Amino acid sequence: MVIIVYNEKGGVGKTMIATQFALHFDATIIEMDPYGVLTQTLNDDIVYKVPLNEKAPVIKDGDAIFDFGGFDDARLDDVASFADLIIIPFNPTINALGTTLKSYIRASKLNLPILFVVNATLNDNDANDAIDYLKENIQDEFEVFVIPHTRALQTAENEGVSVIELSQQGGLKKHTYKKVGQIFTELMNKISEYK
Repeated sequence: MVIIVYNEKGGVGKTMIATQFALHFDATIIEMDPYGVLTQTLNDDIVYKVPLNEKAPVIKDGDAIFDFGGFDDARLDDVASFADLIIIPFNPTINALGTTLKSYIRASKLNLPILFVVNATLNDNDANDAIDYLKENIQDEFEVFVIPHTRALQTAENEGVSVIELSQQGGLKKHTYKKVGQIFTELMNKISEYK
């Protein structure tokens, strides 16, 4: 399965989702973000960095996730020709919603299924307001998944381990990561539906 993670807004959780997917499914992350630092935080065997002046690699077999930077990258069209899904993560804030809508309009022209991920929600009202905004501005049906705000994701990223794996360990880690592990198991199951 090949997935694109895309939003022209930076800081919305694109790399976090790409990392969790890659660690859970033992997939390769294709880092398209010229400012990305995954090669410094994860093993080189799962991250392939593509400089801005190079074409994206074509993936025909295996699982890969393309982590795009926070801008409109023309290479998005090339990757969409063989991808299975576009994930558009966003924070439920006013300044993120306008760019997210713009990113959706760009991505919707690529004829791929799109999954919105509302990331780092502090409460249900924020997520619901953001989803209502999208419904008011998007005529098509769309799917959405909500991830609450948690510091556990940063810890998992720092350790280079999936939160699902951490939630299956014993002791305090199991307790600490249980809820977020369940949420990410549901997200990975949702993503698998697009295969």
